[in-house]
Amino acid sequence: MSFSTQSLATVLDPAKTAARGESGGSELAAAYDVLLRYDSETNEFQPRLAESLTQDPGGLQWTLKLRPGVTFSDGTPLDADAVIHSFNRYTSAKGDGAAIWADAVEATTAVDPQTVEVRLRKSWTTFPSVLALGYGMIVAPSAGEGEAFKPVGAGPFVLDHYSPNEERVFTARSDYWNGKPNVARLRFIALPSSRQNLETLGADGVDIGFLRGDSSAVYDTIDKGFPGYFNILNSGSAQLINNREGRPGADVRVRKAIALALDPKLIDQRGENGVGLPTKALFDERSQWSTDIQGLPYDPDAARSFLDQAKADGYDGTLNYVALEDPRSKAIGLAVQSLLQAVGFTVNIVPANNAGDIVKKVYAQRDYDMALGGIGLYESIPFLGLQGTLGSKSSSNFSGYSNPEMDALLVQLQAAGDDDAFRQVLGQIQTLWNETVPSVPTSALMIFVAWQKDVHGVVPTATNIMLLDKVWRG
Repeated sequence: MSFSTQSLATVLDPAKTAARGESGGSELAAAYDVLLRYDSETNEFQPRLAESLTQDPGGLQWTLKLRPGVTFSDGTPLDADAVIHSFNRYTSAKGDGAAIWADAVEATTAVDPQTVEVRLRKSWTTFPSVLALGYGMIVAPSAGEGEAFKPVGAGPFVLDHYSPNEERVFTARSDYWNGKPNVARLRFIALPSSRQNLETLGADGVDIGFLRGDSSAVYDTIDKGFPGYFNILNSGSAQLINNREGRPGADVRVRKAIALALDPKLIDQRGENGVGLPTKALFDERSQWSTDIQGLPYDPDAARSFLDQAKADGYDGTLNYVALEDPRSKAIGLAVQSLLQAVGFTVNIVPANNAGDIVKKVYAQRDYDMALGGIGLYESIPFLGLQGTLGSKSSSNFSGYSNPEMDALLVQLQAAGDDDAFRQVLGQIQTLWNETVPSVPTSALMIFVAWQKDVHGVVPTATNIMLLDKVWRG
């Protein structure tokens, strides 16, 4: 069975590779499985390696019951001690979301070999979500560290070999807890564009393909009759603004001018031929987390006013704007440039050759004024996404945005007791976002994981990761 994704995981370690469907999450799940699975039809988290997860009435303790008889690929048991070891390892390595865990979790205790208690310092209603991602991918104690690390997990497959930038191949485990997988061999390759994925599917070159962001390619894939899993990524396309001192975006008037100057519908016309999901709201209107609070409007006159105020205090109006050189990104970048220059900015486009360049300059080095990228608020983990983007102490806070009022709203969101309360806080977050403009969403993105018509048994989970232990073709 072959699966073409947008990029292969560089390291098959959940503490070093964020568990996301487009960038190695399905590979990680093949090796490690997950404690919980997100069911997109019910919007609930269901047991997988776990037998159950329950919250005590006070809200500050979760009890995790493990499925009996589960073993790692080295034959050792996946028990409470192994789970706690993996939790601690992930936190120490500062994996994706580890700062939230370290802030909220007071202690983890092995009650017995099949039971782990997690005691919290603060209420965390959406705690199950982390057990469907990196924390839920349990690494065996025998895996080792550093150059000696080996991906020893409890998943349905074991790593056969990895050729960087080419393929990662797995073989099936006969002793997997849920029965031997239906396919003996699982091969992942990287095809960075959605159009390439569609063309390769059409030529029967792969069994499963991951399409993200190119709306016309998604529509063409559906029109050709390929079945699959459709989802949206909220704020998946955004104009990222560096808020740090010494950058133009440190001035909120500059950030407001940028936001008010941008017309998401025009950007969609240029970049997506008018078939995308343009919006400046954090959550698209189709999202279960959509609120009544809209994003900032397109208002070039107001944009000029804010920019003129900043210029009167010495700002020269220049922005260095990092954008990819692929046709879609280039079209979006030119549309953004023209809209901003129409209100008085001078925009210098800094071309990036590939997604790795964007990650390096924007998310690692933070060396940019503006960049075409994504905030990426998944339906399954909205709190984790917002905390990572907006938390003043978050290591994932690419913009450098810091606001005590926003930090307080994130605490409220973490503790929100039900979906209605959650949406109410999201409305307050959107309102404060409009006032302070950390960055500017311009579109949600379509995601479609497509497969051949005779492929069966693909099971989606959080962040568009696919579970493949029951997949088969015939």
